[in-house]
Amino acid sequence: MKGKMLLFFMSMVIGMGYVTAQTVDSFEGETTAKVNSVQKAKSQVLTKNILAKMIVKSVMKKNFDNNPGYYTGAYESSNVIKGGKTRSYTSYNNGISISEKIGDKMKITVYFPYIKKGYYTVSDMTESQKLVETMRKGTVEKTGETMIILGKKCNVYKVKYELTTDSAGTKNSTNLHNEFAICEDPSLPMADQEFVPDVKGTPLKVTTNVASQISNNMLNVDFLMSNSMYLTSIKSRPVDDSEFEIPADIKLIDADKNPKDMMKIIEENKKYMIKKKLWVENNPDEVKIYDNLSEDWDF
Repeated sequence: MKGKMLLFFMSMVIGMGYVTAQTVDSFEGETTAKVNSVQKAKSQVLTKNILAKMIVKSVMKKNFDNNPGYYTGAYESSNVIKGGKTRSYTSYNNGISISEKIGDKMKITVYFPYIKKGYYTVSDMTESQKLVETMRKGTVEKTGETMIILGKKCNVYKVKYELTTDSAGTKNSTNLHNEFAICEDPSLPMADQEFVPDVKGTPLKVTTNVASQISNNMLNVDFLMSNSMYLTSIKSRPVDDSEFEIPADIKLIDADKNPKDMMKIIEENKKYMIKKKLWVENNPDEVKIYDNLSEDWDF
């Protein structure tokens, strides 16, 4: 459960820009960015069955409340892009991810060089695009605010999307707020794309807020996330295909078939970095959690 939920929430963070960006094959080069991240979750077991309560509480506390994939702080990231391929590096976990379009599928491989392990997942681009298009139909507001990023003027737009589902006794209420700083300079990559409906331009900064609450007769889960990314450089350069090759000594697993093993790999890498004093959480430069469903954890 936790692995799938983490992938779901992270897909929303990457969200409305990522899938569209992956369809743009014209830019070849490298970008760098500063990322601010706040993620936290808390669960409450509701069942009265003592044995079931102990089991569920233990599983949720270990695997969701203290999910090793969560990170709070500011860090650097870089992306190498060529055609339908992207190679991303995140400094906080020394993680490398490679995304590649294969027909109508998107394969994402994530690995950690320190422990020489990783995982991959394959998703349907059509379904991902439908999710993005649904979110893009949310409430759009041109705020009138402007930002100067990389020396270029950007207009700020807010997109709010709310989702409420009730399936098989499980209710899910999610608020997703995206804030885009859009630059309309035609010289920028992806300048002809619409990351915000009816607005063409390149997002030089994206802020995503997620507040979600999932509940049924067994448990209640609250999840909060604030993630902001702003570009610090864009550089066109020739990119060799070898930059997307995965080292031969990396052992990979299929995360779709083995979500528990995926989380074990993430946890092992984190433990290694903590042991070597390489894992550093810090105060992010920017925190924008708002419209929370239960900001003070109502249980």
